[in-house]
Amino acid sequence: MADIKSTVPKAFEKWYKGKPVADFTKLYPQLTAKSFHIWGHEWNSPYRMDWFCVTEPFLMINDPHTHDFDQFLAFQNADATHVNDFDAEVWLYLGEKGKQEKLVIKESCFVYVPKNTVHTPLEFRIINKPIVFMDIALTSDYVRKPEDKSKPIMRERHER
Repeated sequence: MADIKSTVPKAFEKWYKGKPVADFTKLYPQLTAKSFHIWGHEWNSPYRMDWFCVTEPFLMINDPHTHDFDQFLAFQNADATHVNDFDAEVWLYLGEKGKQEKLVIKESCFVYVPKNTVHTPLEFRIINKPIVFMDIALTSDYVRKPEDKSKPIMRERHER
């Protein structure tokens, strides 16, 4: 198949990014499909998005943590023609250690995680049909602060 490219007017090339594909298999070997990864820093915007196709159960993030930014987590069927045909179960924990509540996700949804809210573990428990998980963060500098202060802070930063 030929490599077909979009036609983007010259005046808007700076706002366009083709094929924003990333390989997250080193971090998450259970992800069998390529993922999308967008950093808003390319447009001087406080935005970051990861798009994952989940095809099998796995524990994605175990350590409860916080961020200094708002975050939105989206879950839907991987078949875009049937986004609400959700045949999976995802567990997301919200709240501080000892006070955590388990959110059991069994339908397409968005979860808003306000800045400084302790969250995770995030576990994809049952995957009968592939689902899409999107992590949308309102930041261009991704920093994950573990609730357990003895663990290191994770930083993903890109210079503008």
